[in-house]
Amino acid sequence: MSAQPANCANCSAPLARAARFCAACGTPVQSGDTVRAEVPPNETGPVPVTVTQTTPRWFGLPPPTVLFVLAILLFVVAVVLLVLSAWVAGLLLLGLALLFAAGFLEAGRRKPDTPIVTASIGAVDSARARAGYTAQAYLTRSSARREISRRRGEAMRLEGERGKLLGQLGAAVYAGAAGAAERDAISALDERIAELEREASEIAAGAQERVQAARRQVQPTEIRTPDGD
Repeated sequence: MSAQPANCANCSAPLARAARFCAACGTPVQSGDTVRAEVPPNETGPVPVTVTQTTPRWFGLPPPTVLFVLAILLFVVAVVLLVLSAWVAGLLLLGLALLFAAGFLEAGRRKPDTPIVTASIGAVDSARARAGYTAQAYLTRSSARREISRRRGEAMRLEGERGKLLGQLGAAVYAGAAGAAERDAISALDERIAELEREASEIAAGAQERVQAARRQVQPTEIRTPDGD
């Protein structure tokens, strides 16, 4: 903190309280030298400090166990009504069961109240992750198969053209010609066929790598200790 001088440093005129400039000569008022405040050596508040943790309360949301039981009961009653051909009531109760199930998942993730809720939420999350992995793996492999089939189909078509060129080359050589044009065409076809096979192999390897990466995300973490420990 700083203290204001009583008189102007330039003309020694008295200064008003909290004045920024001298009223007599207009010289800015110096704030004075900074005074260092010493830190108290000991804690001045209550010691030791007590840490209080507030328990979260979700107002308007029943406990997860209650929501889980209601969802199961509504689902069973909805199935019975659907079997009895009471479609309207059955579908309404089925929608309520799904609503309660969604509320159970949300409340269970925020504040699980029993080990059963924790295990149920973990099982649902694991099943969802595995379903996502299965869908992603299916789409990845299907896309890769289509791309590979397209390239191999083109390669088979080029193999047919290559066979025709070989026949033309044989006829030209038999007639005493060099067959340079046929040789160049066959060489170009061989390069294109090799390129298509290389692309197919790269697509298969890339798809396998993506599937393996998605699988690692859903696999449980394993902790292995070094040998001898």
